Amino acid sequence: MEVQSCKPQSYVQLIKTSREDLVSQIKNTKCLLENLKQNDYFSMEDEEIVMQFTTTSDKVRQILDLVECKGEKTAEYFISVLQRVTEAYYSLQPWLKRIGFQATEQIQRLPVINNDPVTLYSRKLKHELCCDSKYIKSYSHKEEMILQETYVDGIMELINTTNENMGRIEGLHTLFDEKGVINELGETIYIFGDAGMGKTLLIQKMQHMWAKGEYYSNIKFLFRFRCRIFSLFKMNTAISLSDLLFKYNCNPDQEPEEVYKYILHFPETVLFTFDGFDEIHSDFDLTSVPEVSSPDSPSHPVVLLSHLLSGKLLKGSKKVLTARTGSQIPKNITRKKIMLRGFSTNNLMEYTGLFFKDPEIHKQVIKHLQANHNFSSLCSIPLFCWIIFKSYEHFHSINDSHDFSNSSVTLTDIFLLICEVYMNLSSNTPSLTVTTRSQLETFKKGKNMLLSFGRLAHQGIEKSMFIFDNDTIESSDIPEKNLKLGFLRTVKVCSELGDHTSFEFFHLTLQSFFTALFLVIDDKTDSAELLKYFRECTYEDNKKLVPSTLSCLCARKSNKGDPFKNNDHLQFINLFLCGLLSKPKHDLLKNLVPSSILKMKRKALKQQLFKSVKLHLKGLPRSPFLGYSRVHALIDFIWMARCICETQNEKVGKLAARGICADYIKLSFCEASSSDCGAISFVLNHYHKTFALELDNNNINDYGVKELIPCFCKLTVIRLSVNQITDEGVKVLCEELTKYKIITFLG
Repeated sequence: MEVQSCKPQSYVQLIKTSREDLVSQIKNTKCLLENLKQNDYFSMEDEEIVMQFTTTSDKVRQILDLVECKGEKTAEYFISVLQRVTEAYYSLQPWLKRIGFQATEQIQRLPVINNDPVTLYSRKLKHELCCDSKYIKSYSHKEEMILQETYVDGIMELINTTNENMGRIEGLHTLFDEKGVINELGETIYIFGDAGMGKTLLIQKMQHMWAKGEYYSNIKFLFRFRCRIFSLFKMNTAISLSDLLFKYNCNPDQEPEEVYKYILHFPETVLFTFDGFDEIHSDFDLTSVPEVSSPDSPSHPVVLLSHLLSGKLLKGSKKVLTARTGSQIPKNITRKKIMLRGFSTNNLMEYTGLFFKDPEIHKQVIKHLQANHNFSSLCSIPLFCWIIFKSYEHFHSINDSHDFSNSSVTLTDIFLLICEVYMNLSSNTPSLTVTTRSQLETFKKGKNMLLSFGRLAHQGIEKSMFIFDNDTIESSDIPEKNLKLGFLRTVKVCSELGDHTSFEFFHLTLQSFFTALFLVIDDKTDSAELLKYFRECTYEDNKKLVPSTLSCLCARKSNKGDPFKNNDHLQFINLFLCGLLSKPKHDLLKNLVPSSILKMKRKALKQQLFKSVKLHLKGLPRSPFLGYSRVHALIDFIWMARCICETQNEKVGKLAARGICADYIKLSFCEASSSDCGAISFVLNHYHKTFALELDNNNINDYGVKELIPCFCKLTVIRLSVNQITDEGVKVLCEELTKYKIITFLG
């Protein structure tokens, strides 16, 4: 493109010769008038003259007439405004480059007010997002924690197409760089991790960084969506893309059509965050819609989501998508894969320091973390860490000597603990009474409350529903005062009837816990209903479906009608059932449900577990390997071990160990965490002879090595490559393996 200098030609003459283009392409007269008047190039009378005209074209003509009459300086500043307010006059930028316009230093020093609708809308988005993302509201109604003061990055690893580790990312500011790109044509940064790893908080932190102007300066618009809202739309709902953007975020205050037009013209200035892709449970058939959708044509919201992710709509925009591990995300849309691994030892120490400001309490917590690897393993998962720390803080505040050093704390214990904390906080009794009330008394007094929350949770799980309107809340007999306990949080939902307030559990895992609790303490729940989710979580082996406590990943493959389906929340129900119906919980629960019913349910669960373990282990394929009989157990074995360990039942552990007809257990690439090592150890410690264990490419870290200590007396081979193990973990390995001297290979 040829660039000509405008210096030999006067600015007034330049405006005259380009008059036709200026009239046709200038749409925003308000910005020009305000700046010309602000800098005394136009008077109030000049503005009134322009405003007498009704059409934009006539207003532009009058502005040009006045500019030409007022001389060179006015004309130069007029062109400078066109150049500096690119959002309003983007169509004129090629003209400005062509004429080689460069304002004098005097004109450049003059301020330019950008009141263009695009800029105003971008500012509005930032303001609202800054307010909404400032506080962590996810977990407690009683207080709001400031994000900046409590957020700590966990381990974030780049993963390639074959699920191999490509190294860690340096921070959220590097999300969109070229490091770790696995598909140049993909536009979506896919962030995944197990439940409680902090995916939602990471998204919130990222949104806050943009809103504060810290990073992503090339992004003008950030549209945030929680994917579970897409499950709320009826089958016949059809909305436009502009409705999805504006109605479900915030509306432009001025000229929404111009803002939308700008977004379509510059999709590269748009960033979407879609949190919780696995929480979409839609019956909408994506195969029934056309391949390409017009940005102006109304479509079902799930179709709009699908087309945004695939690039059929707003191609060139950036997307960040989160989901739980195992969710099926199309490879063609994925630019990067990032796995959240939870807290490293350093992350955990940093978070502990932020959470506990009191030096004495902080010292006590550090002491507990260092003394108990089971406690530390659970705290490496951010959600569970928050629950434990919140409980610790509460019991310390009422001078209760609650024992946090128990070496066999289970996930069920953690969720029982948060229930106890919230129910105690809700009490209107004097603090002395609260101090002396035991967990047993707290649960006994709160039985009706627990039943009502459990009923709500169960109804939601049955319908794949995670957001509850007021009618549903009322039908669950939850009084208004109980809505403020902290188990539920409010969420604003837009509908055809306008905005309305609904509710959701502070985390999907809590909804799973309350569902399991309801199934245990509800008198009317029989064995078939109790074990329903064990049957729904199945895996396919040699074309034969076998009921088990296993991962639903394989089951999802057969669920052709719902590409979003993820059933891990059902697995957590099974896990919590194992914990609640374990023998150690009998004394607590016998005050909530008759002992006879409790024994009947425990017996039914035990039979189900025995059957599941036996069938699963019997069906695992074995193959000879380096003189061993090797079995590649994958995630199925992890889920089974989790459930068995949650029972804290030695008999079940021994049964599982007897069923392992192999002496080489391969569990590579299973996303096993440090706490999973405790479950694996619980099962394998009952194995009757020496064995080999392969745990390459997982997330066990130093705490996981410590969790495996009971197994080292039987290990002849141990592989732990790519597991975030530091010198501390290596020291444990050296001490344990040299103690028994039976190891033949250490990887």
